[in-house]
Amino acid sequence: MKYRFWIILSSVFAAAMIAFAVWGYRERTAKDAVMIQAENQYQQSFHELAYYVDSLEKSLGMSLAMQTRETMRPQLVETWRLSTLAHGAANQLPLTLLPFNRTNEFLAHVGEFSYTTGVKATNDRPLSDKEYASLQKLYRESMNISQGLRDIQEKVMAQRLRWMNVELALKTKGQNQDNQVIDGLKQVDGQATDYTQSFSPENPRNTVFEKKNLKQLTGPVIDAKQAAAVLKKWMCLPNARVLKISETGKGSNMDAFEITLQDKNPVPIEASVTKKGGYIVWFLIDRPIGKEKISLYEAAGKAGAYLQKHGFSEMELTKKERYDQTAIFTYVLKKKNIRIYPASLRLKVTLDHGDVIAFDETDYLFNKYDQMPLQPRLSAKDALKQLNSKLVVRESHLVVFQNPLLKNVLCYEFLATRGQDTYRVLLNAENGDQEKVELLRN
Repeated sequence: MKYRFWIILSSVFAAAMIAFAVWGYRERTAKDAVMIQAENQYQQSFHELAYYVDSLEKSLGMSLAMQTRETMRPQLVETWRLSTLAHGAANQLPLTLLPFNRTNEFLAHVGEFSYTTGVKATNDRPLSDKEYASLQKLYRESMNISQGLRDIQEKVMAQRLRWMNVELALKTKGQNQDNQVIDGLKQVDGQATDYTQSFSPENPRNTVFEKKNLKQLTGPVIDAKQAAAVLKKWMCLPNARVLKISETGKGSNMDAFEITLQDKNPVPIEASVTKKGGYIVWFLIDRPIGKEKISLYEAAGKAGAYLQKHGFSEMELTKKERYDQTAIFTYVLKKKNIRIYPASLRLKVTLDHGDVIAFDETDYLFNKYDQMPLQPRLSAKDALKQLNSKLVVRESHLVVFQNPLLKNVLCYEFLATRGQDTYRVLLNAENGDQEKVELLRN
């Protein structure tokens, strides 16, 4: 009897070990697949970055050989496109913790210069001496950066270096970062120093880098325990457990605590709270959504009440979206009856019980302290003259719009129709220039 028992027990144990081994193998295989996919993504992004910067150098060089703005404009448009693509490729790399700001700033200056000089300018006069000198500086710096990226590319390919190792080195604090890719990128970043420091007040630093850090927040600096208490109070969950809390990494554009709370509900609450002032940057409760019971209008009422409860009194609802069994509402700051579009926040409300399960005020925190232009030079009547005569204006507002250079511009916003189509047209309230035209669809 005992012998049979031990045989059964051994068989069960062996089966369990085999099942565990199969599970472990599958987990390892899945992890390896994710690692391979991430590595491939990083490799692709870096090679794209090198290619776009190389093309950027050639495009800037060709612009120098052209005489008039009219002949130069197509080339500058191409330069602007390449700088945008290079920015996008750079942002796909694991560089959050690595000082790569000067190179990104250089790309931003290229984009700003080419957009202002070639895309937006309407006259065909030749470039001024200052503009031509700026173009020459951009070209010289692009040569240095392009060569540096080519050197890194050669090392990556010859020595089969892995970007996942770069990410691991960047995340490991207090450890010597002896990594050829990191060293190479730091060198490339240093090569952009001369140009970025040479910008004069007439050609200021791009505002995207002025906003990179949230330095204007008000209030005292808090610690991790206080941040958790702030979040519990905001969520009305005084007895929730803190499952995890950590600080944002070095190089992040926001000093904050990343917090995970657990209440009676099995779905945890993920959130971010700033160190200075204890502002809730965002939170998310990824719970299952039941059958739809309330309307979009009722959900909007709950979103508005939620903002009032938390002290957001100067906000106006500008956008409603329905997604599955939820509604997403966008609110913007309103001052002197002017909509400040850059200072916006979003809420996600369930259509089963009307719960706010997501909140994001990142844009609001980054932009609400900006100096906003609130006094138009043109009258609404004069601005209307700039519109296409075939458009029928249905509604108009004064708004602050953030243009592609991340500069805040006071505009007249016209909602107009032509036949069955509805358009939103933004005209600069200072000079009547067209800032944006958008075809609105239901």
